[in-house]
Amino acid sequence: MKLAKSVILLFTITFVVLNLAGAKENADSFSGKWVLDKHSPRPGDAPNNMETKIKQDNSGLTIESTFKEPDNGVLPLLYLGVMTDKLHLTTDGQEQQSQIGPFMATFKSSIDGNKLMTDWAAQIKGDQVQGHWVHTLSDDGKHMTLEIKESSTHTQHAETTLYFVRK
Repeated sequence: MKLAKSVILLFTITFVVLNLAGAKENADSFSGKWVLDKHSPRPGDAPNNMETKIKQDNSGLTIESTFKEPDNGVLPLLYLGVMTDKLHLTTDGQEQQSQIGPFMATFKSSIDGNKLMTDWAAQIKGDQVQGHWVHTLSDDGKHMTLEIKESSTHTQHAETTLYFVRK
């Protein structure tokens, strides 16, 4: 009887420790399913019904998103790369090229603590466009902000922040 209680206690302690370790790992990782936070400010041109799934591993981050296409079929330039079905970002600071819709874009990303910083550039209809994203994970791992900045050689400039909550 005493052995059975010891075994149960050991399993209980092991279960709690493993769950706490998993929660800590989850809080430190961008991995997971994210949706736009309905309780935070939202720009009028933000993607509707956007859900983002992020997988973080040693090769970087793979971001898969679903969203409702704009009624006019035209995605705002500000969201180039954000409103895409799938994007892989290496986090070693090296440039990489990815096809985003009809455009070829160059991305360079790195992680510093709870921040993923990405610089990108693309040539769109003869115009050089560049942008900067900062994904910031909250300390508890339940919220993520995405600061977006975009500008072009034709003096277009836009910026916004999207607020996500872990689903």
